Amino acid sequence: MSQKVLIICQNFYPEIGSAANRMKNIYLELEKRGYEITVLTSEPSYPNRNLYKDSIFWQDGGLERNVIRFSTRTRKYNNNIFNRLLLYLEMCFKIVSKINRLDRKYDIVFATTPTIFVGLTGLFAKWKLRCPLILDVRDLWPESLLGVGVFTFKPFISLAYILEKKLYRGAKHIIVNSEGFIPRIVSKGVDRQKISFMPNSLTDEELLAASKEDNSNEGITVIYTGNIGLAQDLEILIEVAERMKDLPIKFKIIGYGFRSKDLKMQIEEKRLHNIEWINAKNRREAVEATGSADIAFVSLVNEDVFDTVLPGKIIDYMCMGKPIVGAISGYAAEVIERANCGYVSRARRSEEIQRYIMELMESEALRKQLGDNGSEYAYRNFRWEENIRVLTKVLEREYEEKSVHVCVESFHQ
Repeated sequence: MSQKVLIICQNFYPEIGSAANRMKNIYLELEKRGYEITVLTSEPSYPNRNLYKDSIFWQDGGLERNVIRFSTRTRKYNNNIFNRLLLYLEMCFKIVSKINRLDRKYDIVFATTPTIFVGLTGLFAKWKLRCPLILDVRDLWPESLLGVGVFTFKPFISLAYILEKKLYRGAKHIIVNSEGFIPRIVSKGVDRQKISFMPNSLTDEELLAASKEDNSNEGITVIYTGNIGLAQDLEILIEVAERMKDLPIKFKIIGYGFRSKDLKMQIEEKRLHNIEWINAKNRREAVEATGSADIAFVSLVNEDVFDTVLPGKIIDYMCMGKPIVGAISGYAAEVIERANCGYVSRARRSEEIQRYIMELMESEALRKQLGDNGSEYAYRNFRWEENIRVLTKVLEREYEEKSVHVCVESFHQ
C-alpha cells in the first residue's frame, strides 16, 4: 500500500524560481516512486499574477491533477510590514480552511518554509490529520528578514523566534537545502540526528541538455538569472558593467522580483548599452539562455545570515557547465571553491570581480576547464535521482514508526 503524502507550500509549478522548482521536482520524484501526493499551495503569483496568463508557463498540465490551490487578496510582494503580515495571516487562514475540508487520510505531512507561517500550518495538519510532520527549511526565518531589513519591529521578531522554535520542535524530522543551516538550527536546541541535508538538484534531463548545449554567440556574455530582491546585490554587477562598457563584452540579466524596477532605472540612467535586460522566462528558457552565455554571475548582500545559503542558481550554473563569478561569502563561496568552478569575491569589490571576468574573458580554455569542473561536481552531488533518497528514507522510517504505533494502539484497545 503506497504512502499518502500531503505537501504544503507557498510556491509551486508553474511559478518560476528555485522554491517552486524544488517543490515540483520533489512531487515528481516521489510520485515516480509510487507515493500518492497531494499538493496544497497558492495560485501562481510570484513575481506577479499576470505573468501566468501566458500559456508558455503551463507546459506540464499533468501536474495539476493532484493540486489544491487557494488564492490571496493581499498584495504579495510589498515591503510594508502591515501588508506582509496581512498576507501571512491570510495564507494561514486559507491553508487551515483547506486542511479542515480534506476528505482523505494522509500518512505524512511535508511542509516547507519560508515563510514560517506556512510551516506552522504543517503543525496544524499534523494535529488534524494525526500524522508526522516533515519540515523542509529553505531559509532561516526570521534571521533572513533581519538580514534584508524588512522587519525591525522587535515584538514581531520576538514572536517569530518563539514560533520558529515551536515549529522545529514540533516537526518529526527537518530537511534543509543548505548544510550551512544545520549549526543554526542545532543552536535552537534541535537534535542533530533530526536534520537531513537535501540540496536543490537537477533532473537527469537538465544535465543531459547541458551536455548538448553549443555556444555560438559572438563575443563574451556574462549572465545573471533569477530573483532581484533585497537579498541580491546586483548594484555591484552594474558597477562592473560600467567599468567594462568599452570592452567587447555583454551583460545579460534575466530577472524578476521586488527590486527589478529600481535596477532597470539605474541601467537606463547610466546608459549602459552593454547590459541586456530580459523579462522573466520559464525554467526551460532560462536554462537555455544560461547555456548560451560564457560566464555566470551570482551575488548576495553582505549579511551573516546569507553566509548559510546556497542559491539554487549556483547549481543551475554548474549544471550548464558555466564558470561562475560570485560576490558572495560563506557556504556558497565554499561550494564554488570546493568544486573549483569559478571565482568568488568575499569582499564584494567591483574591481576584483572585473579582474576575474577579464581572466575568463581572455581564456576559452580556462572557461571550459572551470565549467567542466562545475558540471562534474553537479552530477556527483546535485542529481534529484540520487538526492530524493534523503527524503524517501525519512518518509519510510516515519511511516514504519506510525504503523507500529497504530498496531500497538489497536492491540491495547
